[in-house]
Amino acid sequence: MQGQNEEAFSGDRLRRDLLKFFLGAGLTALAPPLSFLGCTAPPPETPPNRPGYAVGRFLKSMNCSQAVLETYGPALGMPALLARRVAAALAGGMGLGSECGAVTGAILVIGLKYGKTTDSDHQADKATFQRVAALCREFQTRHGHLGCSQLLGVDMGSPEGVQEDAKLGLFTKKCPEYVRSAAEILDTIL
Repeated sequence: MQGQNEEAFSGDRLRRDLLKFFLGAGLTALAPPLSFLGCTAPPPETPPNRPGYAVGRFLKSMNCSQAVLETYGPALGMPALLARRVAAALAGGMGLGSECGAVTGAILVIGLKYGKTTDSDHQADKATFQRVAALCREFQTRHGHLGCSQLLGVDMGSPEGVQEDAKLGLFTKKCPEYVRSAAEILDTIL
């Protein structure tokens, strides 16, 4: 009888140990870095020339918001793939010709670094919005507008405007400079 109990006990123990292992592995994959315990992976490598890197990402994907967030996100804890997904709908002024995707991508970077994590952190709100205002002021000073349609001179909120943009090659003629500017401005305010 004692042999059967030991066998049952060791089988239960093995099941518990396996369950603990799988739960621990699942939770570890989802948990934020535990820097206070010294249990963090080395930070992702930051491109030495972030504005140039962002332009390269843009020319590869033709999505300004993704190019900016993918460049800065990993160093702030956001994996590049998640950055790509989060920023996907912001290009072309959110597909409506409104705020430039490079600017909205940069705003996401500011929020990622400075955004509040508790409801009552009004100082974080203040720091975030001050940086957003500085970004927008400087971008507008450099380029005259924040809106995608105004920057490109075509209605990016309409299929005809997007076709006109493509025909004129504005994505490759103008947009890289907007991506570069947004990244240069980020480098000064982060």
